[in-house]
Amino acid sequence: MSMTDKNTRSLVDIVQEHAASEKLNLPVFPGAAFELQQLLADDNTSIDQIAKVIGKDQAMASQVLKLANSPFFSGWNTVRTIREAILRLGLNHVFNLVICTSQQKYYKSPNKILQKILEVLWKHALCVAIGSKWLVQKLGYRQFGDEAFLSGLLHDIGKLVLTKAIETIQAEYEDFDLPPELIDQIFDSMHAGQGNYLMDEWSIPDVYCKIALNHHSEDFDTNDILLMSVMVTNRVCHKAGVSTHPKEEIDLLALPEVKALSVPQDLLAELELVIVEVIAEHYNA
Repeated sequence: MSMTDKNTRSLVDIVQEHAASEKLNLPVFPGAAFELQQLLADDNTSIDQIAKVIGKDQAMASQVLKLANSPFFSGWNTVRTIREAILRLGLNHVFNLVICTSQQKYYKSPNKILQKILEVLWKHALCVAIGSKWLVQKLGYRQFGDEAFLSGLLHDIGKLVLTKAIETIQAEYEDFDLPPELIDQIFDSMHAGQGNYLMDEWSIPDVYCKIALNHHSEDFDTNDILLMSVMVTNRVCHKAGVSTHPKEEIDLLALPEVKALSVPQDLLAELELVIVEVIAEHYNA
């Protein structure tokens, strides 16, 4: 990027332009997930139809089975088929797993610095997804479990969009280099709006768009269980070090969302252990 470009347009303007540009290869809502979404809307859909859609993609099917058999999802017996996974977990849960495995492939970059950032972003998304589901169930809101998983998985999708925008800029301009600290600043100022925009483009239900937009808001709806579960788990992940900028000094009990959701201290400590176990299970860390 030339000095003229830097002087005439702010960095935020340039990233914003690329994030909204058709030149940016934005992730799309996965085809299999879209097909499943249509099937789930039909009361006459059979389990075999669902299993067939997932089975079209061998990589996706294997990942669904792997996740279904992890300690966080499985029972005592090993799930061996997609049909068994559906019977055990339920259609909505399997749908979430499909989206999870579909999303992971977008967290890749040929740029070594951006790749490291994307790896952390994916770990964070997965931990917030699993942690949010665990939290609402522990608090007695089991009916929100599957929605909490998807809310957590997609809450920071705007950071993926911005990383891809930066990747595109680097391919277009010479000598364009951003230190991680500046990337964090871009994330902090722009990712909520970008995440909301992308999911609106996907026609994702409004409940998830609002969580992407408001999960850092100081003025939040204290009746929104899903939003608060994501906010709390997001903060626990920051404290546990699963973040591009960890914040070990966070006083979790002092957080408004923790108080509003009435999360006791022992449950917060247990949630942090769940996050550590997610990393150990999926990354052998």
